[in-house]
Amino acid sequence: MEIPKLTGLVSALLVVVAGLTAVYAVIMLVFAIGLRRLRRNKSAAPDSWPSVCVVMPARNEAEVLPWTLDSLMRQNYPGKWEVIVVDDRSEDNTPTVLAELCAKYSGLRSLRIEEQSTGSPKKRALAAGIAASDSEVILTTDADCQYHDNWLRGMVAHLTEGVGVVAGLTVFDLPDYASVPRWQKIQWLDFFVQNFLAAGSLGWGHAASCNGSNLCYRREVYESIEGFGAGASVVSGDDVLFAQRVAQSTTWKMVFATTQETLVRSLPVTTIRGLFQQRLRWASKGLSYRGSMLFFLFAIYFYYLLLLVLPVLAVLGNTLISAAAAVWGLKLAVDAVLVITGSRVFRQERLLPYFPEYEFWHTLTTPCFGLAGLLLPYRWKGDWYRTATLPKALRPKWLRLRGDSKPSRQPVSLAEKQ
Repeated sequence: MEIPKLTGLVSALLVVVAGLTAVYAVIMLVFAIGLRRLRRNKSAAPDSWPSVCVVMPARNEAEVLPWTLDSLMRQNYPGKWEVIVVDDRSEDNTPTVLAELCAKYSGLRSLRIEEQSTGSPKKRALAAGIAASDSEVILTTDADCQYHDNWLRGMVAHLTEGVGVVAGLTVFDLPDYASVPRWQKIQWLDFFVQNFLAAGSLGWGHAASCNGSNLCYRREVYESIEGFGAGASVVSGDDVLFAQRVAQSTTWKMVFATTQETLVRSLPVTTIRGLFQQRLRWASKGLSYRGSMLFFLFAIYFYYLLLLVLPVLAVLGNTLISAAAAVWGLKLAVDAVLVITGSRVFRQERLLPYFPEYEFWHTLTTPCFGLAGLLLPYRWKGDWYRTATLPKALRPKWLRLRGDSKPSRQPVSLAEKQ
């Protein structure tokens, strides 16, 4: 039986959501076309290979550093290159492990930061590593990754005339893929699609996002925008905010590499709790985005929330259920086009079977994490952070930073990596 009061509400909501879905479909198709345009990217061996420094921040990474650096130090790069690992106040055996690895590899150096930062510890670590090198090209990465032997060569080859920044694809991976839980593969696909959006945007020459675990730029680009600038105070965003500042303040072009040797594989979080902390951190920098990006994000949050409410009201009112399903079907179809296109461009199709579950997960969690990340505290590398600070009187107990006057400093394990 239809409920008259709900029928009118559902009808009005359906019109709004259908209109927004049409706009969304056009935008996603534009991203998909942008992904195909990446095939136009040029890469070529330069007449003289520039000197390169790979800067890797590390905090409490003793368990994974040998695994990561044994992979990284196998690079077949024709020019001069080095790796600087910046130990950011590690409380585990990281200093000892680094000393052993530096003795093993002549091109590896390490620095240590002792004092706690009031801004972003990762950006401070990156800045310290870059300052310690005089290389012409900087690559940044994380301490829990694996690399192709030609990773450096592939990324630098994309620095053709006029190109100042090269973004590369990072995917989550574990050695025994077959035994990875289903929820893990769904969130891997979610992360994968975030990269598709960044890559599709760059296909049109618009720098919206990138990933700091696989990022390459000329030193002169970094110096021309004075490093991380005002964004250094934002805990996260050493990649996204950097790319947006390059686009706003310089004439350098930014491209997204698609060749297989430029792919980086990273360890994922391995617990649900770790996943929540990671997503809160990623969302925490949202208010620091440039205006157009900020508008786009909040428009997506608004659209997804309406999309979630629509079928609930349709079922409760027993009205326009088929029409609501059709709207969802259109969104699913255009998202499928984007995901399949990106998977083929990057030759990463093994996660496609998890697309239906991803679709629901993504639609539900994007507005939830996007808004919660602006308010809730999150844990990263053993410390607690919060982006937004509400007046104390308005802050309920569950919203307060743990230990409010004193952050937690417990070391993190692989299971808590974020």
